[in-house]
Amino acid sequence: MTLLDAVSNFCRQCGVNKKYWIAFSGGLDSHVLLYLCKILQAELNINFNAIHVNHGLSKHAQSWARHCKKICNEYAIKYHERIIQLDLNIGDSLEEIAREKRYAAFAEYIGEEEILLTAHQQDDQAETMLLQLLRGAGPKGLAAMPQMKSFARGFHGRPLLHFSRFDLQQYAEMQQLDWIKDESNGDLSYTRNFIRHEILTKLKSRWPTVTATLSRSAAHCAESQVLLEKFAKEMYEQVQGTAETTLSVDKLTQVSPERQRLLLRTWIQYLGYPLPDTKKIETIQRDILTAARDRMPCVKWGKVELRRYRDDLHLLPALQAIDTQQVFSWDLAQSLRLPGVGILRTAYTQGRGLRADIQHVLVQYRQGGEVVELLSRGRHTLKNLFQEWNVLPWERDRVPLIFFAGKLIAAMGYFFDEKFFIVQSNELGREVIFERA
Repeated sequence: MTLLDAVSNFCRQCGVNKKYWIAFSGGLDSHVLLYLCKILQAELNINFNAIHVNHGLSKHAQSWARHCKKICNEYAIKYHERIIQLDLNIGDSLEEIAREKRYAAFAEYIGEEEILLTAHQQDDQAETMLLQLLRGAGPKGLAAMPQMKSFARGFHGRPLLHFSRFDLQQYAEMQQLDWIKDESNGDLSYTRNFIRHEILTKLKSRWPTVTATLSRSAAHCAESQVLLEKFAKEMYEQVQGTAETTLSVDKLTQVSPERQRLLLRTWIQYLGYPLPDTKKIETIQRDILTAARDRMPCVKWGKVELRRYRDDLHLLPALQAIDTQQVFSWDLAQSLRLPGVGILRTAYTQGRGLRADIQHVLVQYRQGGEVVELLSRGRHTLKNLFQEWNVLPWERDRVPLIFFAGKLIAAMGYFFDEKFFIVQSNELGREVIFERA
C-alpha cells in the first residue's frame, strides 16, 4: 500500500464529507501529509484545513509560519495559524507543556464529528512505546498511539502510522518537497530526541526492523488493554458507592489487590482525571482503603485529590486553601468573588429569590455554633443540618453563608430562610446564583 492509498482509504472510511484539519508544523512528516491531502482534495473533493501552531520557541518561528502559509496557499488548503505562550514552572517539562498547549490549540478548531490529522509514523510509535516503557507504564501506556481516537468534539486520526520515517523521507525527496528543518530536533537534552538519535539508532543498527517490531508489540498491548477495559467496566458497576461518581470501600476490599488497582485506575480515568503513579495507587490501598470508618484520609497527586468519607471514595480537583475567617460585605448589585471558592451574583427574577428591598448582606464561612431556623421544624444547629443533608466534611467550611441584620438567612445550595426569600409570589426578587470555582 502506498502513502497516498493509506490516507485515501482512511478518509474514505471516516467519510469524505467530513471536515479535516491537518496539524502542519512544516517539518518532513507533516509536509508529506499535507501534500497527500492536496492530491486527495482534488480527487475526492474533501474539505482540508491546515493548523500551524507557533510556539515562539525558535528565532525562526516567524519565518516558519510564513513558509507554512506559503505552502498552504500553493496547495489551495486553507491556512490557520495559532500563536501560543508557554508559561513554565520549576520542574515542568518543555516537551510536555508544549504538547499540552499545542493540542489544546488544536481542540479549539475541531468541530462536531470533525477530524484532526497528524503525521505520526512508525518511528514515532516506537519512540512513544520506549518512552512509556521507561516510565514504567502498563498495557495502556505501552499501546502507545492508536490510529484513531476521540478528540475534542471530533476525532484524532493518524493515517501514516504504519509507515516508517524513511518511507516518508523517500517520498518527500521524490516529490521534491521543501520542508522545515527544526534545529531543536538534534537537541539531545529532550528525552524524545535522545531516544530517537541515541537509542533507536543503535537498535536499528542491530535490528533494522525494530520500529515495525515495537509497533507490533504496541498493537498487542492495545488489544490486551481493550479486554482489560471491558473486564474492568463490568466489575466497576459492582463496586460503585452511594453515588455514581464514588467507589465503595467495603466492596473494593472484597476483591484482590490487583483488581483494586485496576478498578481505581478505571474509575479515575472514567471521571477524566490524570492517573497517579504506582506508588500513589499503593498509598491509596494502604492508607485509604484500610483506614477506620470514622477517619477521613486524603491522597493528592498533581491537581487532584482522593478523599474518603465513611464508605465512599471521592475524587475531586485539589481544593485551594481559603481564609475561613474572612467576612465579605456584599453589595447585591455587584458580583462577589470568593477566592478559592467561587463567585456569587444575583439576577432579578419574578416570583422567587431574595427580597428586592435587601441591598447589602454579609457573607462568611462556618465558624461553629450557627443556628438555622426552619419554618416547619424550628431551630437547629447548622452543624447538625449539614450532617443530615450529607454535606461532605471538606465542603462544610466552604459553603458561603449569607447574613442579614445579624441573622443567618441562607447557606448556598442547601437552605434559605423563607422570611427573607420570596416563595410563591408575584413579587420581584433577586435570585442568588453561586458559581463554584
